[in-house]
Amino acid sequence: MGGSKKKCYTTGYRYYAGLHLVFCHGLDALLGIRVGEKWAWTGSVGGNTSISIYQPNLFGGEEREGGVAGTVDACFGGPYQLRNDYLQSVLGTVPAFRGLFALIARKCMLSANNPYVKEWSILGRRTRIGWRDDLADIVDDDGQIGMNPAHILLEALTNTSWGGLGYPMADIDLASFQTAANLLAAERFGLSLLWAKNSTIEDFIGIVCDHIDAKCYFSHVTGLLKLKLIRNDYNLGALPVLNESNVIELVDFTAPSAGEAVNQVTANWVDRDNQPQSVTVQDIAGLARTDGQVNSTTLEFVGIASASLAARVASRELQQLCMPIASATLTVNRTRSQLEPGDCFAFSWGPLGIENMIMRVDTVEIGELTESPLRITAVRDVYGLGAVALTTPESSQWTDPISDPAAARYRQVVELTWWQFVLEFGETEAVLAELDDDSTLVQCYCGRPSPDAINYELWTRNAGAAEWVLRDTDSFPWVGSLAVAAVPEIETVLSLMEPIDANLVKPGQYADLDGELVAIVAVDAIAGTLTVDRGVLDTIPKAHAVGARLWCHQGLYGLDQTGRTVGEVVEARLLPSTAKGRLALTAAPTDTVTLMGRMMRPYPPGNVKINGARWPESIGATAELALTWAHRDRTMQTVALNRQDEGDIGPEAGMTYTLRIYGETGTLLRTVTGITSTSYTYPAATEQADSGFQAPRLNTGLRIELESHRGTLVSLDKWNLSVARAT
Repeated sequence: MGGSKKKCYTTGYRYYAGLHLVFCHGLDALLGIRVGEKWAWTGSVGGNTSISIYQPNLFGGEEREGGVAGTVDACFGGPYQLRNDYLQSVLGTVPAFRGLFALIARKCMLSANNPYVKEWSILGRRTRIGWRDDLADIVDDDGQIGMNPAHILLEALTNTSWGGLGYPMADIDLASFQTAANLLAAERFGLSLLWAKNSTIEDFIGIVCDHIDAKCYFSHVTGLLKLKLIRNDYNLGALPVLNESNVIELVDFTAPSAGEAVNQVTANWVDRDNQPQSVTVQDIAGLARTDGQVNSTTLEFVGIASASLAARVASRELQQLCMPIASATLTVNRTRSQLEPGDCFAFSWGPLGIENMIMRVDTVEIGELTESPLRITAVRDVYGLGAVALTTPESSQWTDPISDPAAARYRQVVELTWWQFVLEFGETEAVLAELDDDSTLVQCYCGRPSPDAINYELWTRNAGAAEWVLRDTDSFPWVGSLAVAAVPEIETVLSLMEPIDANLVKPGQYADLDGELVAIVAVDAIAGTLTVDRGVLDTIPKAHAVGARLWCHQGLYGLDQTGRTVGEVVEARLLPSTAKGRLALTAAPTDTVTLMGRMMRPYPPGNVKINGARWPESIGATAELALTWAHRDRTMQTVALNRQDEGDIGPEAGMTYTLRIYGETGTLLRTVTGITSTSYTYPAATEQADSGFQAPRLNTGLRIELESHRGTLVSLDKWNLSVARAT
């Protein structure tokens, strides 16, 4: 439609590019694509496929830095992967890039108003290494899948393609790895971490062992690489004994004081959004021993991705650190040559008064072939010391003052009124020439979902259409609700539940009271009341219950300027924003409206009276029904918000009225069409004939319906009044 007062001008540019992004050597599944700090796509794909991303508002929409939209190829690098057709079309002959996982953006929109490509990252899963796949996947407490650490270690030891140590499987004690894998699966101890080659593979193996509290070593007994989990898994009476009979020399024995023990452990971990998190646990008895003084240590567990597992590991570490743990170095004879790292033994040493102290082997040095003694370092086993009372300290009371973008609780999607159309587009001949009786437009109001919400976008589409289209961006109106029910009147003082925002609610404006338009006459923010003229423009006064919503939306509405016609079904989504971004289109609820052509319909008559009174309860037992009303004209009422009790305005060209009269039993007695005057009298004789009554019998009550017509168009609202005949 022409004549719009909304001017078009260039505010910035969208930026498109093709990308070839190689992330890693291989994945079992791609679970998400993250651009900048935002998730552009989430799902699950396990083989080469094309992914459609449509997030044009990911970075704040075109008001800020745009978003991402387009087709992205996920290439898993399988042994039979073919060359990518898009890369070939752009670069010519290229390899197939087998053995590598990559994303290929096919000239996608990457941003707006910002010519710099934001960092792309992925959430992927790789747990299968071709060994005991039934134990590879471990479901974390958050429902996500982690990898069995035993599988991580086994691949790091044997892999030859991406930098593993390359040991043959014949060098691995697979029985020990399977025992560990079974136990870790039972413990639901899955890890989620990446070796990015920023440390040695040996360091990476050490990090995994630290997470699961394990020893990975060459057994001097079997010569194989063995995995041993440090757990409370021994029978006290079956442990080997070390004492003066087999210990050649007690090289050293140290027992730290209780004051040196740690009484608080903070475990740092990383969630699945790659955001750092932490959990802290405390030893109650340890705090008491130090009179409340905190001896704290912080540990890093980058492979943990769930809060519950982080808490378990923090508690495990605190149990090992909160007690003064004795350590010893011993030289023993070959009778205890079966002891290996992680094994426990009972230690007795008379000179120090030690009797059956449970200790765990840390390292074993077997020396040269010609040497008989073994050198063992060991520490006191924490599981032999009894349970430790742990607690989680109170979390911080700080809350983020910035809200996440959320869907609006209160929303209205309706058709534009003629009043709004004229204010928006004017009444020039060029504008009016584009209209017909089926012309209509869609508008919306959106309640502020949080105090820090900035604005909202209106997106629409015809029902069944594939794509949503951004139509408008606007601010939030003030929304109130009735504290006292309202009855039909010419003027009403409305009592509101919410504090009135005097900046948004002012005399001279109009508002929407559950579909009835009212004109604001006076505002009393202190008393919380609005004085309004009822039923203005194309509406009439109606009854409203407590809680009915009042939208003070003049000038604060979203407008879809797409010309539409009667009968179209339009779907709308409203996307509020905060400083953290805008609600995703896929997360917004859908509102639907079937178009009735509101703005072209004639206004209902005004100043309706029954027997000279405005909506009386009774007209007397013998009085004839006499109705009067005033003309209204949609095309003339574009300046003032006329009251219901005003006289004739117009009428609009071609305007007629239809009257329907119902009897005491609800039966339709008479329909009168084509009325051009502003009155109608229902003679008693005619009423008796219509009702089948004998004179002087009349109906004990009547109900009337009065509406306007212009050609085939009928007024949006019609009068529905009832009156009794009583003495």
